[in-house]
Amino acid sequence: MTIDEMREVVALIEYSDYTFEIFENNGAPYLQGRYVEPDIVTGDLTDQHTRKWQLSEHMVKSELVQTALKCALTSAEHRVREHFKYRGQRIFGPHFDVDALYDLAKAKRLDYRGKGKSA
Repeated sequence: MTIDEMREVVALIEYSDYTFEIFENNGAPYLQGRYVEPDIVTGDLTDQHTRKWQLSEHMVKSELVQTALKCALTSAEHRVREHFKYRGQRIFGPHFDVDALYDLAKAKRLDYRGKGKSA
C-alpha cells in the first residue's frame, strides 16, 4: 500500500474529535492521531497528538484501519491515566520517568493481600 493509498483509507475513519494522519520519516510510513484538549499542566486548549505508529507498505487496508483503532484505544487509556486522580494526584499518569518507577519497584513499595506472610 502506498502512502497516498494509506491517506485515502484513514480519511474514511471517524472517531470522536480525532483526525488521523499518515506521514513519512526516512522512508517509513507512520500513523498519528490528533485532537484538541486542554493541556493537563497549563489548562490551555492545545493541539494534542498520539504516539506514532509505524506502518508497513505491505499492510492491507484492514490492518491499517485496525492500527488506527489501536491508536484510538491507546490514546483513550492515556487520557484516562492523565485525568484519574487519587488524593489529588495523577498516580497512574503516563508521563512518569521510567527510572523513578524502577526505584519505586526496587524499594518494593507493594500493597497486596498476604503481604508479610511467608510463602
